[in-house]
Amino acid sequence: MGRAYLSGFRAALRRWPVVLVLFLAGLASGLGFTAVTWSWLSRSLDKSFATRSLLTDLDIRVFTDLLVHHGESLQMLLVAGMILLAFFVPLGVWLNAVAVTTVGEETSLSECLARSFRAYPSYIGLWALMSALYVATVMTLFVVGRGLTRWAAESPSEMTAYWIVGACGLAGVAVGLFLATVHDHARIRIATKGVGPLRAFGWAVGFVGRREGQALPLVLLLLITSLMIWVVYRSVGLLIATDSASGVALSLLWGELLLLVRMFLRVWWFAAETYLQQVRERAAY
Repeated sequence: MGRAYLSGFRAALRRWPVVLVLFLAGLASGLGFTAVTWSWLSRSLDKSFATRSLLTDLDIRVFTDLLVHHGESLQMLLVAGMILLAFFVPLGVWLNAVAVTTVGEETSLSECLARSFRAYPSYIGLWALMSALYVATVMTLFVVGRGLTRWAAESPSEMTAYWIVGACGLAGVAVGLFLATVHDHARIRIATKGVGPLRAFGWAVGFVGRREGQALPLVLLLLITSLMIWVVYRSVGLLIATDSASGVALSLLWGELLLLVRMFLRVWWFAAETYLQQVRERAAY
């Protein structure tokens, strides 16, 4: 597991152009939604002082006023957000496919782009399958938790309901972590073997759940690394005052640095998991 962790880090450093592409795509999506939101705010508030004050102070009273008095235009903002989402989600699926392809083989970026584009239908199919499983998991846990809470309504202990909610939450985290790991390894399988989404998913379930005991611990290690980086980001972010335009600009710049680090972590994640698969395959022969 340690070798996969370090090998993934080195591979992510070598593939810095992919990290940059992912960063620019994420930046474009964020700027696009920000531009649409700010345009709506300026029009709804008629470029009032409240609009300018939101730059340095996210006053909840202003948002409450927008919700009460500008509900119809808020719906248009949601529609615009859905349109942007419909564009950037398929783009994100493809960019993840590019990242998976580039860390698997030492080929040129242009060749990786072409290969990921040819396999794009498989990645979209896998994304749809995993999205359905995520939704089904949430709905199942909600129904189970609601049923158990009602069943335990007459329990003499007031903590029973909280224990039920906590257990359902922990189950959701565990299942979500397993599905996310399966999703990653299925994407890697598509990139390396060119199989369809269903075959890649079935193989990944067996790989993560039975054949490779280091798959989930590796993800936990990478997750802990991500959380540590986020703690550092938040700690420094609290020191940046946002009561001036320069402070807001510095805060935004710090946020973009976090986005760049997140993209690096994503490539690192894929590279480490790819290394794990490659080691397993070499051991099988």
